[in-house]
Amino acid sequence: MNIRKKAHYIKRSVGLVNNFIFNGYIHCNLQITHRCNFKCEICDFWKIEHLKERELTLKEIEIITDKLSAFGTLVISLAGGEPMIREDLLDIISIIARKHFPIMITNGWYITPENARSLWTAGLQEISVSVDYAKPDAHDTQRGMPGSFNKAIEALELLNKNRSSPRNRVHMISVLMEDNVDEIEELIQLSKKIGVTYMVNLYSYQRGKKNERLPKKKLTQHLLNLKKEYPHFVSLTSYLNKIDDAILAGGIGNCQAGKYYMNIDNYGNVARCTEMTDMPVGTILIENPHAIRKKLYTAQQTDSCAHCWTSCRGWAESMHSAGRLRTWKEFYISVKDYHPDH
Repeated sequence: MNIRKKAHYIKRSVGLVNNFIFNGYIHCNLQITHRCNFKCEICDFWKIEHLKERELTLKEIEIITDKLSAFGTLVISLAGGEPMIREDLLDIISIIARKHFPIMITNGWYITPENARSLWTAGLQEISVSVDYAKPDAHDTQRGMPGSFNKAIEALELLNKNRSSPRNRVHMISVLMEDNVDEIEELIQLSKKIGVTYMVNLYSYQRGKKNERLPKKKLTQHLLNLKKEYPHFVSLTSYLNKIDDAILAGGIGNCQAGKYYMNIDNYGNVARCTEMTDMPVGTILIENPHAIRKKLYTAQQTDSCAHCWTSCRGWAESMHSAGRLRTWKEFYISVKDYHPDH
């Protein structure tokens, strides 16, 4: 990393830490598309036709990036649909990386030796590839695409091999459901073999019409034991601690969505989170960011939502919760240079 890039990284890092300390926004989920090449059983975006022509343009993404900078430095998660379906993705990453930390979740299908390197050089900080089962056929069935397991594993290998900086992090991420919890340790072992870190995300069925597939047994202690045994399992302890409560109740109350994090869909509409895209509070392309913040705060204070315990919510709330010094330390470990043998 040359001096200029290092200074830029430090400047953004200081901005993010400042938000941690002073309870500011730290995360924004930016849905740059709703299109997808998969038909996952746990998602409903693909069930409705979404037009490429109605997606955010590069100019609009630049406007959003500038307006979000009014809140300091954020972690901006590029989401979909499948974000890799956008032909101008590298330009999107470059725009966001000027002032924020872009990260991404992908199914891995479109990762190639060529773009695996380009994503990093464009400014992507972190990428997670979804792998839900250790058995290829089960993963392919769940994702609605034959060969998707092998492509995901190949993507993880390519992304890890082509990192442009030791701080570029590659995660394997799994959605915890009733029929894959016994495969988590095998997936953790597979991620270590590939040389990447591992994370989990508790299934949420609240948005749209999806089947309820939460695990049918307590998992917290099991997951904490796995985290202790496998240091590259980097899901936050504070997130895992509430998994059992979330399974029992279908979610965790007193949601802070809108206060610490937000969702912007591929039309520029701002909502508290991904689960509430049908209840936007405004449109960031035409409204003042501070007016948007006021509306988000009001929505958070008047709605005691308890519909989920997803990892994005758990991460953001953990950064502002009691015992957050430990959480910050774990977060630092999750983003520093990773070597699978350490």
